[in-house]
Amino acid sequence: MIDSIYSAFNQNVFLVASGLLIFGFIAGFAIKKVKLPRVTGYILAGIILGPSLLRIFNEKTLEQLDFIPQFALGIIALVIGAGLSFSLIRRLKFRLIIITVLQALGAFFLVFFVLLLFGMPLGAILPLAAIATATAPAATLAVIKEYRARGPLTETALAVIALDDAVAIVLFGLILTFDVRHLGSVGAAAMQSLSLSFIEISLAFVFGVALGFLAHFLIRIAREITDALIILLGIVLLGIGLANIFHVSALLTNMFLGLTIINISSKNSDIVTSLERLTPPIYCLFFVLAGAHLNLRLFVALGTAMIVWGVVFVLARILGKLSGAYAGGLISKAPEAIKKYLGLTLIPQAGVAIGLSLLITQTSSYYDFKSIILNVTLISVAFNEIIGPPLTKYALFKAKEATESEEGLLR
Repeated sequence: MIDSIYSAFNQNVFLVASGLLIFGFIAGFAIKKVKLPRVTGYILAGIILGPSLLRIFNEKTLEQLDFIPQFALGIIALVIGAGLSFSLIRRLKFRLIIITVLQALGAFFLVFFVLLLFGMPLGAILPLAAIATATAPAATLAVIKEYRARGPLTETALAVIALDDAVAIVLFGLILTFDVRHLGSVGAAAMQSLSLSFIEISLAFVFGVALGFLAHFLIRIAREITDALIILLGIVLLGIGLANIFHVSALLTNMFLGLTIINISSKNSDIVTSLERLTPPIYCLFFVLAGAHLNLRLFVALGTAMIVWGVVFVLARILGKLSGAYAGGLISKAPEAIKKYLGLTLIPQAGVAIGLSLLITQTSSYYDFKSIILNVTLISVAFNEIIGPPLTKYALFKAKEATESEEGLLR
């Protein structure tokens, strides 16, 4: 009977979605009692209920809900892009560029040298060092919204995160230009790999800007805020669809969409704010699903060397982000809170990191090391998605930009 109930439950996508939301809420509510962000509770709920532990939700069932993470990331990317108004960029100027570049390079070089010291093959080290620069925006943004954080640290973190994935994609493309078997040579295939990275970013920019102007035009016709929300959600879905068809980053496409609509007219900020009020259930589903997809059995299946490399990668990346962000803040004469705490908001890592690792195909000179690269990346994602939200919360409160009396994601 139990098996029959379990089977019927997993075959009904509505029951699964209901279970994800309800268990996510319970876990988020419980985790708040120990002063941790709800996001951590959502992720832990997914890990406990998913294939890693209780297996209440199986892999096949979770695949049916794969559109939810894409939709959620589209909205998250739009919100982050909408935070990059030209007035903010003009205000941050030199600081934004310096911090973004140095925190990325800090992670890259520290991961490179530490993994080299621990005996990892160079063919695995180079792509992993590039992957280390990527930051997942979803968890950081969710914590910022939950605690209603505002201030220099918050706006700098959102701006850096918005640019960080573009830096990671370009850097990864550069790494792929090297033939690891003959590091002195850069052939036609390698240059093609680099050009594809620039084409991906350029197409995402073109799609995002075009969709931004389309959204603005339709919103002006609609005028009513409810109609504007319908239009904006439709444009986000259109951006994801175009990105999937043309094999470009949906994250960057919607980020450019948000950047465009906010800079065409400041009035559009009210619409983005209204959109954010509709997103808590989507965020909850997104993070519970993210937790369910994290395969903790990987730690048991992998050998000792792989686990050591994974732990070393995680620690080196965190130290690289912290030191790079601090150095960038120091050079750009940023406020003390940014120098001390910005790096802690850049720890989460997820979709872009995994996506980059999957770009290594049989034609790449790194293909022989793909298993190492993918497994170490998955270890990093599992660890950083759990510790990232609490570290972000700590940073925001230490900078005095957040409050405990928040309305929260579900209020």
